[in-house]
Amino acid sequence: MLDITSAGSIIDFAKLLKNQTLRQACGSEIEKHGYKGKGNFGQILEKFYFGYEPNSDAEPDFKEAGIELKSSPLKTLKNGDFRSKERLVLNIINYLEVHKEEFETSSFWKKNAHLLLVFYLHDKDLDLLDYLIKLIDGWQYPNEDLKIIKKDWEFINQKIKKGKAHELSEGDTFYLGACTKGSTALRSFRNQPFNEEQAKQRAYSLKQGVC
Repeated sequence: MLDITSAGSIIDFAKLLKNQTLRQACGSEIEKHGYKGKGNFGQILEKFYFGYEPNSDAEPDFKEAGIELKSSPLKTLKNGDFRSKERLVLNIINYLEVHKEEFETSSFWKKNAHLLLVFYLHDKDLDLLDYLIKLIDGWQYPNEDLKIIKKDWEFINQKIKKGKAHELSEGDTFYLGACTKGSTALRSFRNQPFNEEQAKQRAYSLKQGVC
C-alpha cells in the first residue's frame, strides 16, 4: 500500500510499474485521460497511477517525503543498452525570485534534491499508453556531480543578477542547463530583474548522461 509520507514506500510502489505499460498498470479508465502535449506521459502517470493532480507547485510532488517525480523517454542503442532520449527537464527558472536565493535553500534544491525517475521506451508507432516502462529508481546527486551542479546553478544565477537572463544558453554549463521550456518555447518570454529586456522562458535541466 502506498504511503505518500515515506520515500521508500513511494519508490517501491513505483517499481511495480517495471515492464508494464500505463494501460496495463492503470486499467481501462486511463483511456479517457484527456491530456495533450509533450509532457502528458508524466501527467497521466501522476494522476492515474499515483493519484494526485499534476501541478507546477514549487514543492516536490510528494511534499511529505521530499520526492519529485520525473518521467523521461529512453532509446535503445545498437548493442541493446538503453540511453536517455533527451535531457531531463526540471522546474521553471523564476528570474524575478531566483537571484535572491542561495543554492542550499533555493527553489531548485527544495524541489529536486531527491528525484523518482521513471524511464520508458519511446516508440513513435505506439500510443503513449503502451510505452513499456523499463527503469525506475530513486536518485540523488553523487557528491562529485553535486559540486559541478552547484557551480552551474551559481553561474546561471550570476548571469541573471547581471541582467543577462536573455543571454542564457544551455552551452554555458556542464551538467545543469538552462533550457527553453514550453510548447511555444521560442515565443515565450518573461520579465527579468536588472534589465527591461525580456528573456526566453527557461527551466533547469539535467543534460543527457547525468542521471
